[in-house]
Amino acid sequence: MRLIKENSPHIFKDSSVKRMMLDVLIALIPVVIYSIVQFGLGAVSVLAVSIVTMLLSEAVFVFLVNKKPYDGTKVKFSERVKYAYSKATINNLLTPLISAVIYAMIMPAGCSIYITFIGALSGIVLGKLVFGGMGGNIFNPAALGRVITMVCFGSSVTYPNVNFGGIDAFSGATPLGALANDISIVNLESIKNLFIGTVSGSMGEVSKLCILIGGIYLIVRRSCDFRVVASVILSFAIIMLFGGIKQDGNALVYMLYQVLSGGLLFGAIFMATDPVTSPVTRVGRITFGIMIGVISALIRLVGAYPEGVAFAILISNMFVPVIDYYKWSTNKYSWKHFLIWGLMIAIVVVIVIFGL
Repeated sequence: MRLIKENSPHIFKDSSVKRMMLDVLIALIPVVIYSIVQFGLGAVSVLAVSIVTMLLSEAVFVFLVNKKPYDGTKVKFSERVKYAYSKATINNLLTPLISAVIYAMIMPAGCSIYITFIGALSGIVLGKLVFGGMGGNIFNPAALGRVITMVCFGSSVTYPNVNFGGIDAFSGATPLGALANDISIVNLESIKNLFIGTVSGSMGEVSKLCILIGGIYLIVRRSCDFRVVASVILSFAIIMLFGGIKQDGNALVYMLYQVLSGGLLFGAIFMATDPVTSPVTRVGRITFGIMIGVISALIRLVGAYPEGVAFAILISNMFVPVIDYYKWSTNKYSWKHFLIWGLMIAIVVVIVIFGL
């Protein structure tokens, strides 16, 4: 028997990595356009810095890795460059471009060039290139870059006010930040604003309508696994329903507010579904999605940060090799899997009930 070693992503259908990545870029177009219209030059600057940083980092990596074999003769620099980039593929352009756009979309518009650069460089280098490039990384580069900016720069990362149709639609804190101080803001009007995008927040998370348009496109094109998206959102929603009951508010409206706030939908559709850093099997992907959902809910409700999606994705990324372990990694569902998934959600519900 001959064993063939291949890097991620492992695609089990008539598709190609290039086609999937192009689909992701197409799906991101509504979110990117909305962010530029909404935030103007502040959005353009963050996008530009992120894209240039990650593409240049990938270019340097390709040059360093693809060295011409030494044959005893002196090799000119121009020949080294020509040889190195002759080994490059379109994927060396598309993968950092996608990571750059996603990273920019989870950053606030107008963020300083220095902070944006540090996050983008850290995300692509520490999250991907040190593992050997595409297919070798275990962490989502965009999520890692965002977490580094949150931890290292904290309050220096501020969110601009939003002007929708010439009207200051939301000033001050983000919806999640405002919720931490006043639960009375949870109402049907705030739900509508969250869905349309007339709120403050990271560039790509404000308009849930644009996010859903991109998500539907990816699912129809089968370029993302709906199991991951559904398991993240449903597990999160169940926990938030009990959170609303504990908060003595309208549980359903509270749950909708939490689902539509922050980066949950964007993270579930564009980040958690990354085929390189997510499990291979159907059961594994549902388990992975539930982990992201319950950890995000736990961080929001009883943690120190108002938002926890990026943290949840990185924590869950660490467990992907365990989830894919052969003894329980399967494409067939059984009652044991449903029992484990139910227990995962139930444990966090108990923590929420007694911790709030």
